[in-house]
Amino acid sequence: MTKSKKEITKNDRKILNALIENARQSMIEISEKTGLSRQTIQKTILKLEKNHAIWGYQAIFDEQKNGLKEYLILIKRTTKPVDEKIVDKVILAKTEETALKMGIKYITSLYTHGSYDLILIFMASDFKDVKKFIEYIKSLYSEYFADVQILESLFTIRRQGILNPDIIDLKQFL
Repeated sequence: MTKSKKEITKNDRKILNALIENARQSMIEISEKTGLSRQTIQKTILKLEKNHAIWGYQAIFDEQKNGLKEYLILIKRTTKPVDEKIVDKVILAKTEETALKMGIKYITSLYTHGSYDLILIFMASDFKDVKKFIEYIKSLYSEYFADVQILESLFTIRRQGILNPDIIDLKQFL
């Protein structure tokens, strides 16, 4: 029985873990860490990108050093039925477009189970900008949003699996 091209293998996981640790490392470094040949690594990365197991590569930066703050917007939807495709294609697209126009960097959106149905994560220079943005979005989609809460991230401990280098080494206190 042949494996599906979309199935993640043990070698795929080794390579993914190496890339999660440092996506900028060379094929030689990944080869040394995984014990796989450079050719296998290159073919595997291309396969993972094609199958969308790898979505992209991104620099992890300190938003505060760039004059930005991170905000989480928690959205509880009303019971009014709405096709998820409308949420994805219309509401979230319009939200992202509006954020850009207002100088707010849209980071990610997540559907959730629990007290809130949707989490949007943004970066902005000022809480007032985020508040104005949320009020505008609520006015557009008030029939779909029962509650919207804004949380400001105070300090990032870990992002994309990378520990914030500004955190004091806790081992010295143990």
